Amino acid sequence: MEVYAVAAARADASEREATLIQPDKSKLPEARRKGFGTANEQTYFTTIDPNDPPVTVSIRPENILPTPKRKGGQKKPPPTLHLIIGFDSEYQSRDPIGPTKDEAQDAKNEILSYQFCTRLVSKDSPQPSPQCSGIIIPAGNDQRWTLRDFVAAAIGSLIKECPDVKVPTDIYLVGHFTRADLPMFHEFRGEAKLSLNNVRNTFVSIENFIPMTIEDRDGNEIESFRIRLRDTILLAPANAKKLADIGEMLGIEKIELHKDRAAERKIKEDMKQFRGENWPLFRDYAIRDAEICTEYAERVIRQYDTLFEQFKMPLTLTSFGSKLVISDWENQGWDPNEVLGKEERLQTRFNKKKGFSVKKTITPYFEDVHFELDFVTETYHGGRNEQFLFGICDEHIWRDHDLSSAYTTAMSLIGKPVWEQMHRVEGIDEIDMLDLAFVSVDFEFPETVRFPTLPVRSPNGIIFPRKGRSYCAAPEVVLAKQLGAQFGAIKRSIRVPVERNTGIFSKFITDCIAKRTAFKKGTFENLFWKEVGNSTYGKTAQGLRKKRVYDLRDDDMVELPESTLTQPLFASFITSYTRAVLGEILNRFPSNVQVFSVTTDGFLSHASDAEIIEATSGPLFQSFRTARSRLVQDDLPLEVKHTIRQPLGWRTRGSATLKLGDGDKANIVIQKGGIKSQFDLTDREENARVVELFFNRTPGETQQYTSGIGLKDTIRYGSDFVYRSITKRLSMEFDWKRRPVAPQDRTVDFNGKTYTHLSFQSEPLDSLEEFLGIRAAWEKWDRQPFRLLKSVPDLSSFLNYLETNKKSNPSSQTYMRKSENADLLRLRRDITRAFRHLQAGFDAVQARTGRIRHKALCEILISAGIPCTVTDVDNARNDFIPYKTPSTDRVVSALNQLQQEHFPELDIDLFLDQQKLETNYSTISHPASP
Repeated sequence: MEVYAVAAARADASEREATLIQPDKSKLPEARRKGFGTANEQTYFTTIDPNDPPVTVSIRPENILPTPKRKGGQKKPPPTLHLIIGFDSEYQSRDPIGPTKDEAQDAKNEILSYQFCTRLVSKDSPQPSPQCSGIIIPAGNDQRWTLRDFVAAAIGSLIKECPDVKVPTDIYLVGHFTRADLPMFHEFRGEAKLSLNNVRNTFVSIENFIPMTIEDRDGNEIESFRIRLRDTILLAPANAKKLADIGEMLGIEKIELHKDRAAERKIKEDMKQFRGENWPLFRDYAIRDAEICTEYAERVIRQYDTLFEQFKMPLTLTSFGSKLVISDWENQGWDPNEVLGKEERLQTRFNKKKGFSVKKTITPYFEDVHFELDFVTETYHGGRNEQFLFGICDEHIWRDHDLSSAYTTAMSLIGKPVWEQMHRVEGIDEIDMLDLAFVSVDFEFPETVRFPTLPVRSPNGIIFPRKGRSYCAAPEVVLAKQLGAQFGAIKRSIRVPVERNTGIFSKFITDCIAKRTAFKKGTFENLFWKEVGNSTYGKTAQGLRKKRVYDLRDDDMVELPESTLTQPLFASFITSYTRAVLGEILNRFPSNVQVFSVTTDGFLSHASDAEIIEATSGPLFQSFRTARSRLVQDDLPLEVKHTIRQPLGWRTRGSATLKLGDGDKANIVIQKGGIKSQFDLTDREENARVVELFFNRTPGETQQYTSGIGLKDTIRYGSDFVYRSITKRLSMEFDWKRRPVAPQDRTVDFNGKTYTHLSFQSEPLDSLEEFLGIRAAWEKWDRQPFRLLKSVPDLSSFLNYLETNKKSNPSSQTYMRKSENADLLRLRRDITRAFRHLQAGFDAVQARTGRIRHKALCEILISAGIPCTVTDVDNARNDFIPYKTPSTDRVVSALNQLQQEHFPELDIDLFLDQQKLETNYSTISHPASP
């Protein structure tokens, strides 16, 4: 039967049943009027057929396990039984809203259904548990349920399915990306502020639970339940964040709405119509999501119980790692606080609310460590991310090599610190490669070094110039010395001796690897241990760079706190070591090997196997190889992730593939560099879209896309998870973290079309100051008007502008225009002034030719490429001051033309700035030799 055709009739039927579904609020018992109570009996529709009657379920007292009571001063016994309710909602998304606050206010989607999968799980019984899955169709158009009524219906449905079941009062309500589903409940906004917290832009319960009191028809309380909210997206491995990925990990196939991806995308745009036209598939698809959440929740709970003997569901997957590390230290007889450079103290403070003093245990850093924290934090930088080639690259066999488990391997090298022996370092030669040592020092690399290795922080991220001042750690200092860098006196330093043979993270890492390899690749256990091992590094760095996040309880931005493992010395060493290993490899390549880019723990190059072997024979990589072999036997320390034939690059983390590698897998490299993806495109489709976007982009072009509304706006404006239409300028230009060399316009065929585009290699910048100057000039040049770098003339135009604005005489800055013709305008100013005052040879010109009319001079200047009007000559009354015109190629060419064709008496040298500009760009403006 085509139930969509009778959907309209359902509204009438739902009105007749409304008293069953949504009782009169004024007649509700007090607890329900206050918002935390709900009826033990719930009625709901399970189909969209108006002829099908609703289902009524109830929670009877005999089906509830009473809450364990505390005896005297004893603690409440830990729970051994949980009720898991996986939940999901399906809704018809509204059209995207605009950027204003008014448009976000009460922006709503249309609810189509609620789904649940209720399961009872016991600590003592791993056998198949009682379970019930179902779907709730709201009565009427967008008649939303309250969260508590939904939970009561899910519990009642389990009891109806399993009449003898006894449910506990501890409930885990588990969704996937709860930020989208929770707002579909009626009382969400108020509940969120009272009982919920936000972690990584989604909703969970941390300190509080959602209270739910079950009452009978007379308002008598039957029992109180505690609902704790969890989100599987916080508990999923990094490479399995989609619910379909989690289902695959569990061996549960997520139901597809259509075999063709494009057709499925179209269906999801109008789920309301799909519900009406294909109800059975809609129902199965909707319920499956809730079932996956429930199954994954049980797996996580049992894993946590196995590891820590606590039958509970943590908030995040990374919390496993932190807890395992602390447990490992304790098992070895170490005090975790001491390992981290901290101590335990008892603090007494007066509590105004309680009216008396309370004692609290705090763990501050040792005093000597505390005074060094800010300095060491300055030496902590993220991964090395640079784009070395721009545009169309050579066709070769390009391979993407990654250091195997780079951060975890670096972690394994950290020995147990001896904090009481912390001391200063007087000279660079005192520092060894694996020391826990940190310095602030001036440096300069030889010009022969292709890839300098000392990080310098800029407003646009870290850069690696040839000289400057770096706040860095021991691995990069030792590598720089090996590369021939010269150092000034150390400005500041600190070194903490370590017990080199006592790796504080080694056992944790080897345990994770052993357990990971014991399971088949792609299974829950395999991916769980992989994520726990790989993600724990991040906990050592949490809170170091002050990051502000939204706190929905305070409705304000707050700083992300440190974790239990935060330690800046560890975080700085780990990232420095990884950057140093990569830097050593890059600098051991011969000059004929092109490196396309470097990204955190890997690089793309066309190096041969022999060249890779030679590049990985340095001391840093050998230490990495040795450390890796201690962790994993027979494991390659450097592995190939992708192979392609021709890349296209534009900026850091901005690259695509022009010619794919052989085979069907791992043959595309694509990093979109901030370009928003379209939904559910394959890698090949996405790559083609990005490549064509790069070649066809136009000045000032904008990218229009939709993005889910933020959590903050959801709370403040009472909106659902709706999409916001965003317009953003397309940015696919070079980032100027290096200096272009050998530019040329290159041609390539892609998808049946021929494209020609500017392409160049790059070399290191001299300094942070040079980078800042280029960026400042670029941000003016490419906006007034909008411009692009698509050809050699485009690059030449910008470099002329840059050179013109890089003035050696500060007084001239007051005149220079924000124009690509600033050099020629300056020449016009100085020529017309010299002409009016008969200087720089114009006195001899007039003696030979007689008086020259202003209009005639204008025509001569224009013929030489110098913009000029009669008014410009008329206004040139100020004194002529020699040596004020920048000596750009265009200026010199114009002066030579004037001298050769019109004014042989002209003294060219009196115009040109005699102080040589430190541009280093003299070779860039010309195409590379073929």
